[in-house]
Amino acid sequence: MADPGSPRAAIIGAGPKALFALEALLTRLTARPGARRWAITVIDPGSRPGTGAAYLLEQPEFLRLNVSAEILDAPVSRTFPGFPDWVLTQRPDLAGEVYPPRAVIGRYLTARWQALLAALGEIADLQPVAARALAVRPCGRRWQVECEPRLPRDEFDEVLVATGHGQHHEGELARSWCSAIPLRPAVLPVATMLSPSSVLAGSRAVVRGAALTFIDAALALTEGRGAAFVPAPGRPGVLLHQRGPGEPATLLPTSRQGILLDAKPDPGTPAAEVDAAVIAAAEQRLDDLDARDPLLAERLLSEITATAARLLGGPEAHPEVLATLRTGAAPGGRRGAERALRHSVDVALGHRAPGPAWALGRTWSRLYPSVTAVLRGSDMSPRQWAALQRAARTLERFAFGPPLVTARKLLAMIDSGAVDLSWLDAGVGPTSAGVLPSSSEVDLVIDAVIPPPGLVALLDPLPRQLLEEGIVAVRPGRRGAMVDVDGTALDVTGRRREHLALIGRPTEDHVIGHDTLNRHLHHEIENWAARVAATAEEERCDRARPE
Repeated sequence: MADPGSPRAAIIGAGPKALFALEALLTRLTARPGARRWAITVIDPGSRPGTGAAYLLEQPEFLRLNVSAEILDAPVSRTFPGFPDWVLTQRPDLAGEVYPPRAVIGRYLTARWQALLAALGEIADLQPVAARALAVRPCGRRWQVECEPRLPRDEFDEVLVATGHGQHHEGELARSWCSAIPLRPAVLPVATMLSPSSVLAGSRAVVRGAALTFIDAALALTEGRGAAFVPAPGRPGVLLHQRGPGEPATLLPTSRQGILLDAKPDPGTPAAEVDAAVIAAAEQRLDDLDARDPLLAERLLSEITATAARLLGGPEAHPEVLATLRTGAAPGGRRGAERALRHSVDVALGHRAPGPAWALGRTWSRLYPSVTAVLRGSDMSPRQWAALQRAARTLERFAFGPPLVTARKLLAMIDSGAVDLSWLDAGVGPTSAGVLPSSSEVDLVIDAVIPPPGLVALLDPLPRQLLEEGIVAVRPGRRGAMVDVDGTALDVTGRRREHLALIGRPTEDHVIGHDTLNRHLHHEIENWAARVAATAEEERCDRARPE
């Protein structure tokens, strides 16, 4: 048991980022024999620490991970195996599956959390608390954490905010919906939000959003309602959608961009391979960029497009690459969501030659670690940042779309009429109040737009309090909190708010690319663990010195 004078830490959030942070802290504390025993409180309203909302164990197995499961390697603490080794014994039927079910990832993360608890028991007392953090305020040299329900002891020597996805945001339809048409305010968890009693068989549903959460909804309302996807005879790579009895009649996705995400080629296939020398040379050039350069955005995008052109054969491809990035469609090609998706699937299957969209997607995904490094903490102007973000949205559509098998299912839904892209192509959709295009016969609307990263647009109490009281700062035009290299919060003057750290989505735009299970993409967690362990040791030594 930790003694009453033990250092106390609060971890707000119990998703994968919190898990990785505690594993890193365990490693640091284990390396310091004689260190004082910690009392650690993990604050999260969920019931299963380690999983977060995205990896609920109860979700159906047709909802898949969107990145290769190989990124879930063994923790530095060595308290648990990596996912590829774990799945061999726990779910051998999924061994070698590149994109396993998210529910299985949740089981893995839950087991990894339990292993962490057992290992931490040697050096710390860890207490999970089912509560929602409402505020974090300075209290002398400590931080006070206000929760609902209240904590017995609410002052901590260290606070780490790792809250992941927000709950409510300024753009959610539920805030202003006043239509008589029923609204389903979210997609996840699908068993609750898209139940048969909420989305009736044979209904016609508009879906706000056309990205990955829309695809989750489409799968839940087809495969989850008894549909099957079977190979089309004589058409390699094509699936047929055999409709189930409980399906809605039609889903109509909508989005401001009017386009779907491109399919990702499967790892190990020719469409996934790129010239390693071209990528390595581009990585070096990106590493040489200066984050203080006022032309950083232009230089970075110039490197991305030039590298994509090299992957296509040389400088002569550069004009088409530039045009594709600018317009989001191949030069001269007929715009349309179905056409773009079908083209990307054909390229991934090897039925078409790769083009500019493929090259930009592979370039962006391979160079993403270097991009996140050069942009970290960049102080570029809001105008430059907005231009970079516009380009990044297109690049991410080419790079980070659904796995090929999921994209093939979506095409099968389009072919069967289960998904109707007419509203997407026309650029129409429901207003925030629920007004629909005239002459629309719609039974319900589903909001498949998730809360954005960062803090600025969130309506949850904790991010609002941190911003309104000036405890954290956000650069103009950005969304997330400014933090130092160890995650320590920075105020508007750049001053460190010692012993308060933020990691993950709350810092997006200052630190780039947090929607990942890859613990190697960012260094804040390791730096935070090193700083916390070293600070505790220094304070212990100070107290041990004679007056």
